[in-house]
Amino acid sequence: MWARSSTLVLALGLLLSACSSTMQRPVSDAPPQEAEVIAAQNNQARRVEVTLTAPVRKLLPDDTKGLQHQRFLLQLSNGSTVLVAHDIDMAPRVPINAGDTVTVHGEYIWNQKGGVIHWTHHSDNGRHEGGYIDFQGQRYQ
Repeated sequence: MWARSSTLVLALGLLLSACSSTMQRPVSDAPPQEAEVIAAQNNQARRVEVTLTAPVRKLLPDDTKGLQHQRFLLQLSNGSTVLVAHDIDMAPRVPINAGDTVTVHGEYIWNQKGGVIHWTHHSDNGRHEGGYIDFQGQRYQ
C-alpha cells in the first residue's frame, strides 16, 4: 500500500514539475521575439513596455463596455497565451484571423492567465508611450 502511495506522490510531483517548468521557462530559452513577455510573465511584472511577435491563437468577442477593444490571444512557445486588448476607439481594427502572426507593442500587465497587453495605439497624452500592432506590412496605431 505504501509503495502505491509513494509512486502516486512521485508521479504527481513530476507532473507538477513539468507543468511549472513550462510556465517558468528560462528567458534564455525563449525565442528573441518572445523574450520580453516571457520575462514579464516569470517576474509577474506590471506596467512594462514590451514588443512581441507571435501567432494569433484565438479571436475573442470585442469588449464593448466603455471604450471598445478588439481582443485576441497570442500563443507563446512556453505554452501560455497573452491577451491583447486593442482600443478600436483610438486605433483601427486589425483584420487578423487565427493563425496569423502579428507584432504587438504595448503595456504588459501580468495576471494568472498569462497577462494582457494593452495601450497598443498612439498616445493620447504625453504621459504614456504609444503602442502599435504590425500586420502584413501595415501599422495599426
